[in-house]
Amino acid sequence: MTNIDSYGVKTTKFTKGIANPTRYLRRSFVPRSKKVNAVDTESEDDKFESSILKTLVIKPCTTVTTGERYDLGKCLEILNINGFQPSNLIPGEIVSFNYRTNGIDGTIMILGQTGSVVCWGVDERTALIEIVPLISEAIVNKLEVEEYETEDMDYIEIESAEDLENLRSHSGIQSEPKINSRLIGDVILINSIEKSEGILDKAAFSSGLSRSTALAVLENAMERHISNTRIITEKISTGIKLKVKESDALKSIGRLFLIRGRLNLYSELIETPDLYWSEPELEIIFKDVSRYLDISPRINILNSKLDYSTDECRAILSLLNERNSSFLEWIIIYLITFEVIFELFHFYKSNQESTKRVEVD
Repeated sequence: MTNIDSYGVKTTKFTKGIANPTRYLRRSFVPRSKKVNAVDTESEDDKFESSILKTLVIKPCTTVTTGERYDLGKCLEILNINGFQPSNLIPGEIVSFNYRTNGIDGTIMILGQTGSVVCWGVDERTALIEIVPLISEAIVNKLEVEEYETEDMDYIEIESAEDLENLRSHSGIQSEPKINSRLIGDVILINSIEKSEGILDKAAFSSGLSRSTALAVLENAMERHISNTRIITEKISTGIKLKVKESDALKSIGRLFLIRGRLNLYSELIETPDLYWSEPELEIIFKDVSRYLDISPRINILNSKLDYSTDECRAILSLLNERNSSFLEWIIIYLITFEVIFELFHFYKSNQESTKRVEVD
């Protein structure tokens, strides 16, 4: 949840893993509200945004990436069996359903291509304990639980014309306020006065959020690889003889190619999904949340690490091949030496027999 201190500073948690939830810094921002003595100079948009943050209920939005992708057909089947009424919101891309139980009223979106679940109005604990297990059988290439990646953000929702009127009266503005769905600092604003538009706006935000957690899964896989190969690199730097098999080096290169493929080839992580090209407002939402979560810089950094690590593995493989080549050369030398010795012995025996024959004659 978002915390507000005495200075009005909001903080929201950044992407984290299940196994180590404290290793990421928290983002923070100062709302655009002015100092008390400068209230008169505050724009109407600022007043309205400030009123939104103070008036509406802040709810949690939790994103969890659990695998490479979801089989959405199987998700629909599982949800129908369990009494939910899922909607194929974007065919082949997103399945959504309402989750109303134990006082929770949430909207759940399952994103097939990123293997993620985005839970609007549901906290992380509930998402991990109740919602993720519900559709676990539909996960393709499931991650270990400790490898799940989560993203927590907060959102506020304008659900009716009455909410909008209350906000207008609370802020004291006279003109028509901007009520389009967008980011206000670290908080997501959803305009759900038109329910169909609100659900599509949530879908666009969900695509951006799931992009971050899916990328975090690859980043962590890359970090594990770097940790494993660092020991080998340090041994090479000190002149210690490598005790690595060629098959292990090939497996490492294969893992790197798999990470690179999942980043650049097998998913839409590096590009805007085709759906949003025809929906400019949804494209803006998708790009804004991607920019907020630093998706492009993170992709560039990950690709740079992949380039370096691939070169490193190839260098290690080259050393192993050279070692094997030297080993084969020594085998050939030994065989030639053995052949020479055998021929000398054979020559010696033949010479001895010839000498004895001459002596007898």
